[in-house]
Amino acid sequence: MEMLKVECLRCGDTRDVSARSDDHVDAGECERCEYVGWALVADLTEKIRRVLRERPPERRRLYAA
Repeated sequence: MEMLKVECLRCGDTRDVSARSDDHVDAGECERCEYVGWALVADLTEKIRRVLRERPPERRRLYAA
Protein backbone atom coordinates (compact mmCIF):
# COMPACT_ATOMS: atom_id res chain seq x y z
CA MET A 1 0.00 0.00 0.00
CA GLU A 2 1.07 3.55 -0.71
CA MET A 3 1.98 5.73 2.29
CA LEU A 4 0.63 9.28 2.29
CA LYS A 5 1.47 12.21 4.56
CA VAL A 6 -1.63 13.97 5.92
CA GLU A 7 -2.01 17.08 8.07
CA CYS A 8 -4.62 17.79 10.74
CA LEU A 9 -6.75 20.73 9.63
CA ARG A 10 -7.06 22.02 13.18
CA CYS A 11 -3.59 21.90 14.74
CA GLY A 12 -1.25 21.04 11.85
CA ASP A 13 0.04 17.75 13.25
CA THR A 14 1.19 15.38 10.48
CA ARG A 15 1.20 11.61 10.17
CA ASP A 16 1.84 8.96 7.58
CA VAL A 17 -1.14 6.81 6.66
CA SER A 18 -1.68 4.09 4.10
CA ALA A 19 -4.18 4.56 1.30
CA ARG A 20 -6.62 1.73 0.77
CA SER A 21 -7.05 0.21 -2.66
CA ASP A 22 -9.93 2.61 -3.44
CA ASP A 23 -7.70 5.64 -2.62
CA HIS A 24 -9.64 6.27 0.60
CA VAL A 25 -7.51 7.54 3.47
CA ASP A 26 -8.68 7.11 7.06
CA ALA A 27 -6.35 8.91 9.44
CA GLY A 28 -8.72 8.69 12.40
CA GLU A 29 -8.62 11.15 15.28
CA CYS A 30 -5.68 13.51 15.80
CA GLU A 31 -3.69 12.48 18.86
CA ARG A 32 -2.86 16.10 19.68
CA CYS A 33 -6.25 17.87 19.39
CA GLU A 34 -8.76 15.01 18.75
CA TYR A 35 -10.02 16.61 15.50
CA VAL A 36 -10.85 14.25 12.62
CA GLY A 37 -10.36 16.56 9.61
CA TRP A 38 -7.30 15.71 7.51
CA ALA A 39 -5.86 16.76 4.15
CA LEU A 40 -2.90 15.61 2.11
CA VAL A 41 0.14 17.77 2.92
CA ALA A 42 0.83 18.16 -0.81
CA ASP A 43 -2.64 19.67 -1.35
CA LEU A 44 -2.29 22.44 1.24
CA THR A 45 -0.73 25.85 0.70
CA GLU A 46 0.33 28.20 3.48
CA LYS A 47 -2.62 30.46 2.66
CA ILE A 48 -5.11 27.59 2.99
CA ARG A 49 -3.50 26.47 6.25
CA ARG A 50 -3.80 29.96 7.73
CA VAL A 51 -7.44 30.36 6.66
CA LEU A 52 -8.39 26.97 8.13
CA ARG A 53 -6.68 27.61 11.46
CA GLU A 54 -8.21 31.07 11.85
CA ARG A 55 -11.77 29.76 11.30
CA PRO A 56 -13.23 27.62 14.11
CA PRO A 57 -13.99 24.01 13.07
CA GLU A 58 -17.73 24.40 13.62
CA ARG A 59 -17.78 27.19 10.97
CA ARG A 60 -15.86 25.24 8.31
CA ARG A 61 -17.66 23.90 5.27
CA LEU A 62 -16.55 21.93 2.26
CA TYR A 63 -17.03 23.53 -1.12
CA ALA A 64 -16.86 21.68 -4.42
CA ALA A 65 -14.19 23.09 -6.67
